[in-house]
Amino acid sequence: MVSLTGLVINAVVGLVLLVLANVLGLGVQISILTLLICGILGIPGAILVIALALLDIAFMATMVPLVPL
Repeated sequence: MVSLTGLVINAVVGLVLLVLANVLGLGVQISILTLLICGILGIPGAILVIALALLDIAFMATMVPLVPL
């Protein structure tokens, strides 16, 4: 059986990885859904969200052009 402490630590590390990926400029959107995925799945959830964002499948941060068209 998995301890509650281990799950909480895994969730916190997953959320830190998500924020770190965003700070490093990987273009990961931080939303309620991504926070829930990282909170529930922890590190594997963060890796999943980052991979899907890098492959342009889901969770991409929208890019706003600097010069109006």
